[in-house]
Amino acid sequence: MKSASKAFDTSANVPETIYARSSRSRSARSPLFSRSAKSAVLRYGLAFLTVAIALGLKLAFQLFRAPFPYTTCSMFAVAITVWYAGARAGFFAAALSSAVLGYFVFAPFGSSSPTFIVNHTVAVFLIAWICASRRRTERLLIQARSELEAKVEERTAKLSRTNEELQAEIIDRKSAEEKLRHSEAFLTEGQRISHTGSWSWNVSTGRVAWSAEHFRIFGVDPEKTKPSLELFLGAVHPEDRSFIERSLTEAVHERSGFDLEFRIALADGSIKHVHGVGRPDRGASGKVDRYTGTTVDISERKQGQALFVGEKRLLEMIATGVVLDEILNRLCVIIEEYRSGTLASVLLLRPDGIHLDSVAGPSLPKGWRQEMEKLPIGPCAGSCGTAAYRGSPVIVSDIATDPLWEVPEHRTAALKHGLRASWSNPILSSEGKVLGTFCIYSRETRSPSAHDLGVMEKATHLARVAIERDRAEAAVRTSEEKYRDLINASPDAICVIDADAKCVLVNPAGVKLAGRSENELIGNSIADTYLPEERYLLVNRLEKLKAEGSFRFERKFLRENGEVIPVEVSLSALRGRYYQAIIRDISQRKRREALLAGENRVLEMVAKSDSLADILDNLCLMMEEQSTGVLASVLLMDANGKQLRHGGAPNLPKTYTEAIDGAFIGRSVGSCGTAAYRAEQVIVSDIATDPLWADFRDLALAHSLRACWSTPIFSAEGKVIGTFAMYYREPRSPSAREQDMIKHITHLAGIAIQRKLAEAARRESEETYRVLGFDPDAGPPRFEKFFGRLRPEDQDRVRELFGKAIAQKADFETDYRIVHPNGEVKDIHAVGHPVSDEAGHFIEFVGTVIDITESKRAEEALRASEQVARGQVEALAQSLDVLATAPEPEKFIGQMLSTIGRLLNAQSVSLWLFDESTDSLLLRSSTSASGKLVAPDPEHPFIKNPLFCKENAVVQELLFTAGPVVCDDVESDPRVSGDWGEHLKRNGTKRFLAVPLLVGGQVRGFVGIRHVDRASYRPEEIELTQALAHQVMLALQLNEFAEQGQRAAVFEERNRMARDIHDTLAQGFTGVIVQLEAAEDAISCGSRKEADAHLHRAGELARRSLSEARRSVHALRPQALQEHNFWEALKGIIKNTTAGTALHTKFQAQGKLPELPQPWQENLLHIGQEALTNTLKYAHARNFETRLSYKAKELRLELRDDGQGFKAKDRHDGVGLRGMRERVEQMGGELEITSSRGKGTKITVVLPGNGESM
Repeated sequence: MKSASKAFDTSANVPETIYARSSRSRSARSPLFSRSAKSAVLRYGLAFLTVAIALGLKLAFQLFRAPFPYTTCSMFAVAITVWYAGARAGFFAAALSSAVLGYFVFAPFGSSSPTFIVNHTVAVFLIAWICASRRRTERLLIQARSELEAKVEERTAKLSRTNEELQAEIIDRKSAEEKLRHSEAFLTEGQRISHTGSWSWNVSTGRVAWSAEHFRIFGVDPEKTKPSLELFLGAVHPEDRSFIERSLTEAVHERSGFDLEFRIALADGSIKHVHGVGRPDRGASGKVDRYTGTTVDISERKQGQALFVGEKRLLEMIATGVVLDEILNRLCVIIEEYRSGTLASVLLLRPDGIHLDSVAGPSLPKGWRQEMEKLPIGPCAGSCGTAAYRGSPVIVSDIATDPLWEVPEHRTAALKHGLRASWSNPILSSEGKVLGTFCIYSRETRSPSAHDLGVMEKATHLARVAIERDRAEAAVRTSEEKYRDLINASPDAICVIDADAKCVLVNPAGVKLAGRSENELIGNSIADTYLPEERYLLVNRLEKLKAEGSFRFERKFLRENGEVIPVEVSLSALRGRYYQAIIRDISQRKRREALLAGENRVLEMVAKSDSLADILDNLCLMMEEQSTGVLASVLLMDANGKQLRHGGAPNLPKTYTEAIDGAFIGRSVGSCGTAAYRAEQVIVSDIATDPLWADFRDLALAHSLRACWSTPIFSAEGKVIGTFAMYYREPRSPSAREQDMIKHITHLAGIAIQRKLAEAARRESEETYRVLGFDPDAGPPRFEKFFGRLRPEDQDRVRELFGKAIAQKADFETDYRIVHPNGEVKDIHAVGHPVSDEAGHFIEFVGTVIDITESKRAEEALRASEQVARGQVEALAQSLDVLATAPEPEKFIGQMLSTIGRLLNAQSVSLWLFDESTDSLLLRSSTSASGKLVAPDPEHPFIKNPLFCKENAVVQELLFTAGPVVCDDVESDPRVSGDWGEHLKRNGTKRFLAVPLLVGGQVRGFVGIRHVDRASYRPEEIELTQALAHQVMLALQLNEFAEQGQRAAVFEERNRMARDIHDTLAQGFTGVIVQLEAAEDAISCGSRKEADAHLHRAGELARRSLSEARRSVHALRPQALQEHNFWEALKGIIKNTTAGTALHTKFQAQGKLPELPQPWQENLLHIGQEALTNTLKYAHARNFETRLSYKAKELRLELRDDGQGFKAKDRHDGVGLRGMRERVEQMGGELEITSSRGKGTKITVVLPGNGESM
């Protein structure tokens, strides 16, 4: 009921505040039927209803004449109305019930007593009032309870918040306390680690507080000792105490802090160095109330400083070249001072490698040092002997009990001298060889701490540096002495110059060459030896030397006396920006070259049948060029054999030559007439006094001729056919060199004179008859007979050529083939020159006929070799292309066997493999002469009996040597016998070649090549077969990988091998092709020597490429990198590949190249090779530049050409560029390729230089 009343009251009796709020908002509601009107209707309707119900019940009971308590019922209706509708409605119900009672109940039925009505009215109104009061009281109680609950909730919320804040504060405080505890722990630990103690000192009270570490530093027990200023001052070292007291007094007086270093003496007698710092806390009066500060134990630092100073002094001694014994003794003293109570020594291993010499040990007893030298090193030879024997440290904590000291007299001697512990460290050289030992002794048993071991290691290192420096200096001194002896003994001038071209060292030959003393040369520039107009070349050459490191050139050398001589200079860079110049006097060589050139010129004139006068004049001029001040002359013997006629003398006075022309020979007819008469050389050193010139002295002196040396010119039969004379304008005799020159000139003059004499008597030589295949005794052949000997294809051409030459009176030169009577064909090179008389009428042709058959054959062999080489390169390139397409292994094997057979024109090629499980030989594949795969021959001995190979000498030799086996004659070779030999003979095999298949150095099988008939196998054919056999082995390995399911590994290995083979064979044979093309060009130009040089380089490149291919299959390092570092190897490959070509190369390196990992060196080398290959094959460039730079963060390699280039946006997925990218990715670097049409290509490789990828 209460709930119902509350619900009704919510709508009927809302609080006045609600009514007020409702009235304020009434204007906003509907004016027809507001909420208040509805509430009034409901309240008064309820009053009316309850009274009506009470009345109805009364009337109903009256109909049945039954008694009914109307008043009670009315009171109940009023109570309900008051409770649910409010007091006003209740009073309305009370009034209504009284009216109804008087009107409906009493009037019609009986008594109308007003008393009853009044009582009834009073009763119902009283009930209404009582109910209204109760309801108001109850509402007030409810409101009070609600307000109370609200206040309780508010205070509860406040308490909750307060509680939460308190909890948070408690947590923060606990966290702060925990951090404080950790901080205090860290502080304590930090003080312990840093040996730093903290303290405070109250100046006024004298109270002192120390931290735990401070107690430890002073060696005092905090449980037993109370800190005080007196305790502190008592611990200060007596020598420092007054200083500390004075410093503290001054600090207090001046109200300042202090920062002091001093010593403290501990109770155990040890001394410590400490560093104390104090900061003042001033009070309100400005005076210092107390000090707080720290005390740091700096004993180890002081010891370290002392050790550092000693080490510095030791290094100074090493650097200044102090005697080794003194250095090592100083080292021992430093260690003994640093570690008090120890004794140090250094022993050096003798050259016999068995005994040790005591070279240092200043504090050790002499008797013990002598005892140590007696015992040889060994596994139980004390600490030092064992350490030297093992090459590792030996720690003996107790000599008396350690088994390493089991030699009784050795142990006894050590104990006798008071030595109880010994720690020895071997002194190892940079190469890991034992040089000696460093040892620390102790007079009490003890083990070394980690710090002691570190000190020993440092001392051992210093000893090693000193020993190696001493030995290196001794070696350098010896080397310098040898170098000085070598330089002084050298016949060539050698000097060392600095970067400013000043001479710092010169040998005696250099002093002699310059014509100045050594003191005059040293310190002066070598520019003084240059001609003034050529001194600018010195700067250019020094710059070139700095860039290239070494080069050679020729120049003119100016001596002190003004003489200029030709020299050859070889410059090379030395360490420390010094340069060595080897200067060779090439005067004689130049003279020989000039002589050779003159000789060739004279012989050419002889061959062309130039006039004898011109030839002899050239001979005279050639002699005058070779010797200064000479005037040469040639006189010819007249046909009568009694007179000399003028032959040649271009620089003798004409009046003199005319005067002696036709002079008769005799005993005293000057030099020439006498020499021709005697048929021997006549030397007249002074014409003015020599009796041979009695008849011609005045003539000669009138022309200032003072000396004349004449030599007869003999024919092949020993007859005098002329004389060669040398005149001088001062008296002199010939030197040995001039005598050699005279012999050479007279020989040439004899050839020229005899040629002319022979031409007059005989126009064709016997050699011409022999070359052409005619009989010299039969006389010159007729032209028709000559043309009949020519090959038919040459006859018409030669006839036409000769006809034109005769008609035009012109020179001719041609090649033709002639058939000798015995059927032999000769290749002939003929040269003809027309000869006319003085009137210009054609007389005849003179010329030479040269047999060039051997040259032609050599040229054809060269072309054949070049064709074979090209075929080899194409075959290798084709195999690479097939390998790059990832063919099936069986198909690749068949193609390789077919390629081998095609290149060698083989009868058959077969692949045999060893089966390790059965130890037998199995045929894997075989091809015929046509290159097709064929079925196995069941009659083959190896197939009939797979174990037959164990008895076969060829197979066993192949297994033993792991190299190719060649049989040139099956019939006579003792290794070929039995059923196998008969099988080969039945099949017509005359010779064969077996090439092993190697994997990891082991023979896995071989490739057999048979031939019916052919020449011997050439080395290049065997190398090519080996290379192709390696590729066959590659295919077999790939097949095995595939069968094992290792597809990923196969793909990676195939890429590596394809990339390596591409980088070795393809790139190497690109150089081969370049050299072969250069050789072909040289041949076409007639330069045989240059062609041979190109062919030699091509062979070297081919062999090197094949060798690198084999090394790549075995995963070996490239040969070039085993001999040089990456940069030198790359430069060597580029220089060798481009030698003799039009491509100009340039190299530049910046920074010091670090030690690169081996895979990096190989990758960079192959990238450089690939870039060069692309330039040679496609770019048609003139210049190729290689730059290498190293900085702290990166290594950069740049390869640039100025060729045609290509569009960078085009796809280039060839093996080469893809291989470059893969290699750079392996090294964790970056590859950049920039190129454009007509502007060249630049390839840049950038690698990290921080060591992470290394």
